Amino acid sequence: MKSMGKARSFPGVPGRAALALWLALAAAIGTALASDTNQPPAAPDLTELSFEELAAVKVATVYGASKHEQTVTEAPSAVSILTQEDIKQYGYRTLGDLLQSVRGFYVTSDRAYDFIGVLGVNRPGDFGGRVLINIDGHRMNEPLFDSAFASTDFLLDMDLVDRVEIIRGPGSSLYGNNAFFAVINVITRRGGDVNGLEFSGSAGSFDTYTGRVTYGKKFTNGVEVLVSGTYLDSQGEDRVFFPQYRSVNGGFANDLDGTTAKSTFASVSYGDFTLEGGAIDRRKPVPTSQFQTVFDNPNSLNIDEREFAELKFAREFAGDWSVQARGYYDHYRYDGIFPFNYSSPDPGPVTINREWDKAQWAGGEVLVSKTLWERQRLTLGSEVRDDFQLDLYNFDESPRAVYVNSHQSDYSFAFYGEDEVTLLTNLTLNAGVRYDYFSQFGDTVNPRGAAIYRPWQAGAFKFVYGQAFRAPNDYELNYIQPLFRANPGLQPEKIHSYELIYEQGLAARLHATGSLFWEDINGMISQATDANGLNYFANIGQVESRGFEAELEGRWQGNLRARLSYTFADARDTVTGAVLDNSPRHLGKANVVVPFWRDKFFGGFELQAMSSRTTVQGNVLSPFWVANLTLFSRELIRNLELSASLYNVFDTHYSNPLSADYPEDAVPMPGRTFRVKLTYRF
Repeated sequence: MKSMGKARSFPGVPGRAALALWLALAAAIGTALASDTNQPPAAPDLTELSFEELAAVKVATVYGASKHEQTVTEAPSAVSILTQEDIKQYGYRTLGDLLQSVRGFYVTSDRAYDFIGVLGVNRPGDFGGRVLINIDGHRMNEPLFDSAFASTDFLLDMDLVDRVEIIRGPGSSLYGNNAFFAVINVITRRGGDVNGLEFSGSAGSFDTYTGRVTYGKKFTNGVEVLVSGTYLDSQGEDRVFFPQYRSVNGGFANDLDGTTAKSTFASVSYGDFTLEGGAIDRRKPVPTSQFQTVFDNPNSLNIDEREFAELKFAREFAGDWSVQARGYYDHYRYDGIFPFNYSSPDPGPVTINREWDKAQWAGGEVLVSKTLWERQRLTLGSEVRDDFQLDLYNFDESPRAVYVNSHQSDYSFAFYGEDEVTLLTNLTLNAGVRYDYFSQFGDTVNPRGAAIYRPWQAGAFKFVYGQAFRAPNDYELNYIQPLFRANPGLQPEKIHSYELIYEQGLAARLHATGSLFWEDINGMISQATDANGLNYFANIGQVESRGFEAELEGRWQGNLRARLSYTFADARDTVTGAVLDNSPRHLGKANVVVPFWRDKFFGGFELQAMSSRTTVQGNVLSPFWVANLTLFSRELIRNLELSASLYNVFDTHYSNPLSADYPEDAVPMPGRTFRVKLTYRF
């Protein structure tokens, strides 16, 4: 098998440059530590606390693991929390940037969408439906393709994020569909956090510009308001090279990598009620010849629109009762423009093919939680949802020819419960189960259980077993065209997950996490071909992923912090024994934030390593390193924040695998890029 792309051999960065950078970082860290020792005694602050004390004060609890507040140690899963400070100091532009820095996660792009992989599973052609993404608890995965948007198509501007909870492992016992490998709960800033008017703008490589205006306020009458709008415009790379198309314009796709996006978000809270909603409209030209379209044609375009509105109620009652309720409406529309040459390989006229897909759905959820006594907490909930419009429509513009015209609907309801019992002061048991019914394919039951044992101070063992499912989406169930048939008998794919986690505080300022995992996936939905040559989706995939993770995180005086992680994942098809496509066995992450001057000027550096991956055509992509560097300052000038970021500092050349829908085997990723950004508050 030949090597694809231009990635340098592992480890992949120039030795002298890497050594110089690491020496510079070491010197900066040493300078920061030394400067702290020379400072006069200051009033105690959060940096004086141990990791456990810091977790209890700064990020006291996680909500998404059990749908109620609990400490990270009490959560029946391995949890990572990244905050607004991480977003600023590492220069994260998208949710995908943030997740790429988290242990066990990797994000690949086909230059149209980002796809989230976990523990070695991120098959080309999937739309990310095995990870559930929520905004303030509201489900963002749409029902047509299960898309989990994480790039410039994510509805929320990263400046509006207060923190992100990454809850690993199956979560279907609480969340139902899509909570397969992980739940990503994005929690937004409140109006009182902004407390005025905020302007932000950035400029970067490829004529990329963004602008944001946000107003937030908590008034004396208790009303809290946040309103924000963001605009993004990027020309993208002028020329993207594909060696398969050397005969067409030298293999270059020209001016087809740009992006425009408009997004809004608003929330209003008063007393126990919160009304929030948002919208995004993103338009993305496509440089690849997806679905065998004409290469380097300016008409190739993807348009995604996503909107939601939700009303929430939450109240704590006497007697340790709490009640939450929500009602919501969602909309998603996809418009794809595909230029085809039906005379290929002979030259012929270009025919524009269009995909018009639309979904609307509404639903509600009620959750009741009760502390029965100090040692037990019971949570019960129910959810109902009506996908009243699921439309798939594909046609040629001229001459008019309709290939797909599907109009479906689906409704579902669920009941779930979780019981958390502290048997001993150092032993907690957690058990939950959820029943889901879908009108299109029937029901499914998914349990989760965890034992959390704390044998000594600052240490905890967690053994977690869980089941989860991903329901077949409307595209997989109902897509019909001359070369494709529906499969109404498609069933949910299921996962059985076993994980042993150990968390330990070390030397007051360090925290270590290690885990062993075994994931067994049955009935994975995969594309197949029947005896008549028609493509369809079927429950034919059987996959196992086994491995381990390790992470060491430190926080020191002066806001110096660092994180180092490694993941080994062996993900295989259990029928053939073959390693999955786009499945790196090794992932390494290193993150360092160095305070150069007080709490006003920081440097954020991250290094991400990925081992080789196999493409759908059986070729091998070389391993690579990517380094990112951000300088961030705040309040050097009153109310002003400034940052400058370099992404892919060493200009590493690497590619990502593409699905079988593309004639290309892999797509090259951008080299070194930059961004400068300022934010001003009134």
